[in-house]
Amino acid sequence: SIYVGYRYYDTSKVRVQYPFGFGLSYTEFTYSDLIIEEDGIKVSVTNTGDRDGAEVVQMYVGLPNAIVFRPEKELKGFAKVYLKAGESRQLRIPFDDKTFRYWNIKTGQWEIETGTYQIMVGASVADIRLTGMTERTGNSKGYPYNPAKMPYYYTGIVQKISDEEFRELLDREIPNGRWSGNLEINDAICQMYYAKSRLARLIYRCLTKMKKKSEEQGKTDLNILFIYNMPFRGIAKMTGGAVSMEMVYGIVDAVNGHFMLGVKKVVGGYFRNRRNNKKYEKLLKGAGGKCR
Repeated sequence: SIYVGYRYYDTSKVRVQYPFGFGLSYTEFTYSDLIIEEDGIKVSVTNTGDRDGAEVVQMYVGLPNAIVFRPEKELKGFAKVYLKAGESRQLRIPFDDKTFRYWNIKTGQWEIETGTYQIMVGASVADIRLTGMTERTGNSKGYPYNPAKMPYYYTGIVQKISDEEFRELLDREIPNGRWSGNLEINDAICQMYYAKSRLARLIYRCLTKMKKKSEEQGKTDLNILFIYNMPFRGIAKMTGGAVSMEMVYGIVDAVNGHFMLGVKKVVGGYFRNRRNNKKYEKLLKGAGGKCR
C-alpha cells in the first residue's frame, strides 16, 4: 500500500543507517521561529558553523490518530538555502493542493480529512528540528477504511498484515496471482516466469538458480541481480549499440510465444542496426577530422 521507502521505515520505527533526506555538511545549521500560516510556513535557518554551506530544509506533514491510515510523516515541501558562516535567513515553504490530501478509494477522488495536522521541519525524516500544528477542515464524503478491521495497516507493521486485512484494503477478493497477458519492453527479465516461450522460462529458471546460489553463499552476485531485474528495454541501453530497440521488440515477441516473428525482427534488426552503427561511426570519424 502506502508503506514504501521512508514512509515504511519511519512509521514502523525501523532503524536505518542513512534516513531519508540525510546529508553531510562541513558546517552546522540551526532552525528557529517556525510560523505556520494558512498557505504555508516560514522558518529561520542560521549557519552556526565556521564555514559557508548549503542546507535543504524539509517540511513533513502528519495527522496523529487519523481515521484514514497514513504514514507518520510525508514530505510535502522543501527549500534549499546557501548561507555564509554566521548568516541567517527566513525561508518560506508553501502548501499546495497535495499537502493534506489522501486518495479515497470509495469516492475515487482526492480528499482532505478534518483534523489537527502536525507540521514538522527538519534536516531529514529522522532529524526533525521544529514542530507545529494546524487545523484543517476536510471535504471527505465518507471514509474508506475501518480501523478495527485493519489494525496493522494503521500501525505500519506490514509483516503481520493478514489476508483478511488485505481483502479489506482491496474491498474485493484477493487475486489468485495467475497472469495470462503478454510481457512488454518495460517488464523485467525476471518476469519471464510468465513467458509463453519454454526457452524464456528456462532462462528465467537458470538466472533464478544462479541468483539463489550466490545468495546462499552470502555474497550476492550484483551482475546477475542487475540482469535479473533489468527491463527488456535495458538490453538496448546496456549493450553499447550491439542491440537495437527493434531487436528488443523481437526478443519480447519470442518471449510471448511468437518465435518466428521474434526471430525475424531480431535478425532483420541486427543487420539494420549494424549498417546504422557503421554509418554513425563514419559520421563520428568525419566530425573528428573536422575538429582537428
